[in-house]
Amino acid sequence: MNWSEAVARLRPVWRTVVLTHLAYAGLGLAVLTPLVGLTSRLVVAFSGSVAVSDQDIAYFLLSPIGLAGLTLILALSIVFVLLEQASLMGIGLAVSRERRLTARDAIAFALYKGAGILAFSVRLIARILVIVLPFLAAGAAVAWFLITDYDINFYLSQRPPEFLVAAAVIGLILLGAVLLLVHRLLDWSMALPLVVFGGTSAKSSFAESARRIRGRRRKLLRLLGKWAVVTVVLGILITLTVRSIARIVLPLIPDHISVVVPVLGGLVALWAIASILVTAFNAGSFAQIILGTYERCGPVPPKLERGREFTEARRRFRAVTGRRIAIGLIAVVLLSGGVGVWLLSGMQVKDQVEIVAHRGAAGAAPENTMAAIHRAIDDGADWVEIDVQETADGEVIVIHDSDFMKLSGVPLKVWDGTLEEIQAVDIGSWFAPVFSAERVPTLRDVLTAARDRARVVIELKYYGHDERLEERVVEIVESENMADQVAIMSLKYEGIQKIRALRPDWNIGLLSAKALGDLTKLDADFLAVNMGMASSGFLRRARKAGKPVLVWTVNTPVDISRMTSLGVDGIITDEPAMARRVLADRSGMSVAERLLAHTAVVLGRPPPKRTYRDESP
Repeated sequence: MNWSEAVARLRPVWRTVVLTHLAYAGLGLAVLTPLVGLTSRLVVAFSGSVAVSDQDIAYFLLSPIGLAGLTLILALSIVFVLLEQASLMGIGLAVSRERRLTARDAIAFALYKGAGILAFSVRLIARILVIVLPFLAAGAAVAWFLITDYDINFYLSQRPPEFLVAAAVIGLILLGAVLLLVHRLLDWSMALPLVVFGGTSAKSSFAESARRIRGRRRKLLRLLGKWAVVTVVLGILITLTVRSIARIVLPLIPDHISVVVPVLGGLVALWAIASILVTAFNAGSFAQIILGTYERCGPVPPKLERGREFTEARRRFRAVTGRRIAIGLIAVVLLSGGVGVWLLSGMQVKDQVEIVAHRGAAGAAPENTMAAIHRAIDDGADWVEIDVQETADGEVIVIHDSDFMKLSGVPLKVWDGTLEEIQAVDIGSWFAPVFSAERVPTLRDVLTAARDRARVVIELKYYGHDERLEERVVEIVESENMADQVAIMSLKYEGIQKIRALRPDWNIGLLSAKALGDLTKLDADFLAVNMGMASSGFLRRARKAGKPVLVWTVNTPVDISRMTSLGVDGIITDEPAMARRVLADRSGMSVAERLLAHTAVVLGRPPPKRTYRDESP
């Protein structure tokens, strides 16, 4: 089998391949997506919670329940891919025997083999985990020994020699994992067709595949390498073509919603159609490469050679009719056509968003300093967000990292230093010489500066050395009589639960970068999430639960406008002045202009981002 032979097999049946691919895409939307979501929630429910977020996800996934759930979700996802591959291989096998399979026949054949494919997918995932986990453990061990002396943000921003050594060693470890995994996957490349066509059990298919592929591994690797290059090039060409058309067309259309929506819908539909054709070609050509190699590695069983299994599959799955497949495809097309409606329904016409200055105006002054706090207030921020920790002598100070390596090159840990020792450290010169006098402020300093001028979001930072952080924050806020001007949040759910127990009526929020389960059901008054989590669906659930949503860290005009259009309640940004200007500009925009801004990331290229010290919460 070579590349030209694989493409030649596709040529006479390309319509069937596209229809089959569309059918599986529809099944993925209608069945796989909700099934994976349901499985995630059930697995999380077994942990005794409705959701887990951020670092708790890692601990959860390493637990027996979490690992079992992850394996099940991966199996569900992979089995859909393998079912499609089985269908496409069936189409190719029929063509090579001068027969034709319809899309219905191909799907029925894969379902007929479904039990074996499911068993194979579970074993495949288990084998991959056995290979990958030791390498990941080794990489984690290297990181633990080399880059845990100081705060991770120091290593990421300054990249000292030990960080570069760790990165190089971990890179070599991961490269070893990839090479071993590729080697083993090549050995197992015949396992799926052996299960589907050869009647081999899932258990013995891997060893039999390794035996058959012996001596053909390099040739298959070269062929799959060509396939990978072609798929990447086609994907890039599609993206560049659609974006080029968008850049030419969008400036020419009149500023009227009745024109803008159809044009945008047409561009999105063009992208979707082109993407479907490309992915159908990619999946089909891959299937023919594997099938062709399998046919050269050994004989095809006689009953399959004569088409008996295709006939039996057709008889078993009479319910899979061409009419029902057509109805499913129409549903997918209608779903795609709803993109234009989605662009409007997910867009907020009237801006109702508050600006939250991330660590003060951290884009204009050193983070978490009084200079940044004053600048944020002067720039019109509604809220000033700060990070707080405890010192060795029990003071609550404003700092993000666990030490001062990133800001000043001083290895002092926050919990090891007294307030006097900490305030001797220059935390401003790294930003600019003019800020050389900046020192670490206390929480009381910030509250005094912000009183009646801006409200304050206090993020509780936990590095495993807190003693009475929650109680001390409460005491300071109440001594300043500012409980109605502050909100408390943290990445650690247990931390905000402690605040809830102390002051049930305070405004308390959960900060999250990733989550499993439904965050909106947790006991929090508001949610502060990474931009990637701020989907229309998530925002709808949060509104229904009565929980405002803040998004971080939003530092470009396009992203600020896009998040505002989605209807978030607050934007956490290093650039409060920029955010205020964007909101002012949006107030003079027509609906059509806002729609264009809302789709700028999809159909255009956002402006390059500035480099910030770090973008963690």
